[in-house]
Amino acid sequence: MSINYIFYFDFAVFAVFVTLFITEVMGSVMILIGWDKYRRGVLDYIIPVWEVTGTFAAFWVVASDFAFPKILIPLADIFPWMIMLFLILFVARNSTIVFAEFIMKKGWLDERKLFSGYALSTLLIAVVVLIVLSGIIGGTGINLSNLSFNMGAWVSSAGGWLFLIGVVIIALGLAPVFYNVSDMKKLTLPFTALGIAISTLAFYTLSPGSFSALVIIPIVMTILVPLLFLIQPLRKFVTNKLFFIGWASIDIFTMNFMVYPNAFGNKLPVDAFTTTGPLTGMYFVISLLGVVILGILVSLYAYAVRRRSMIA
Repeated sequence: MSINYIFYFDFAVFAVFVTLFITEVMGSVMILIGWDKYRRGVLDYIIPVWEVTGTFAAFWVVASDFAFPKILIPLADIFPWMIMLFLILFVARNSTIVFAEFIMKKGWLDERKLFSGYALSTLLIAVVVLIVLSGIIGGTGINLSNLSFNMGAWVSSAGGWLFLIGVVIIALGLAPVFYNVSDMKKLTLPFTALGIAISTLAFYTLSPGSFSALVIIPIVMTILVPLLFLIQPLRKFVTNKLFFIGWASIDIFTMNFMVYPNAFGNKLPVDAFTTTGPLTGMYFVISLLGVVILGILVSLYAYAVRRRSMIA
């Protein structure tokens, strides 16, 4: 059996992008539940990284256009309203954080309100993305014959809701780890374990045909994070931002079996709409150049974080 290198490379980029975005989602939660208490630790991370997240998103979209040209336009037909809502929220996310960071605030429009707007936009983007992902995994609400998405059918599906709730609870459990919030350490393990249980049930409900023993790999990798956080000598490793991002990216990458070899509820083989011919070489050239550029961006981010910590 041949290996679909294009899919795995594209999914690896997707895993990094999703990880970066999840760290912003976790930061958004911390901003909303404790602005005065957690503001410094969250903003020190988010302000230098939010543009890197957006760059990864743009890179993944462009790379995916070459990797799966046969499926992107049908996806746009299936999720037009979701794509429109995503773009509106993405603009809201970017504009609020730019205003909060660079523009003088007066009167009622203060820094807290602007960053709260950023946080709410980011969380709503996460909801939209999770709804779309649940459709791609399990075909929930999707009619492939006429390329449509029925939100009512999604709402009435237990799998979609379980998937959304499970991921949100995992994010709540891991947020104190990533931002090293000691006063919430007792919540990390029970929240993460509950989120894993719900997400696993959701995956089985969404696509029982794709469910396999491989699910144990992301489960173990995810539950290890709060466990390491509770062990004082090992906490410095798991709270290190670059270590966490690398670990989580690998964790998400191991979930590729959820959509490969078949997606949309085990109905469409991914190999059938993966690019072939001359576009294959072009895809790898663009992707490798993108990886080099993004590697430089991430290195600059790591340097900025190190400088900031030394100054602080």
